[in-house]
Amino acid sequence: MKITIAPQALDDISGAITYLHERNPQAAAALSDRLFEIIDRLANGEFEGPESVLRSTHDRVRSWPVSPYRIYYRRDDGQFIVLRVHHSARRPIARVVPSTE
Repeated sequence: MKITIAPQALDDISGAITYLHERNPQAAAALSDRLFEIIDRLANGEFEGPESVLRSTHDRVRSWPVSPYRIYYRRDDGQFIVLRVHHSARRPIARVVPSTE
């Protein structure tokens, strides 16, 4: 499956890695490795996160935690699209959609 990382998600990842690298380069490398490992596994369908609605656009997306971040993504026409990588201590950017089960 083709993986696309939206510009805002690239900015999120770059900002997180840059910030952490200034304080702890090894932790920054580990976070980068972990984020991209999980993105790859999500794209391959190994697991699926809960459905959420982005507050800014009202788009339905899914998300998965990579502590202390959360990856927001969706699947469209054979693509896996990473929309945001958001620090969980910041103001929430999405709300979880209640399960209908």
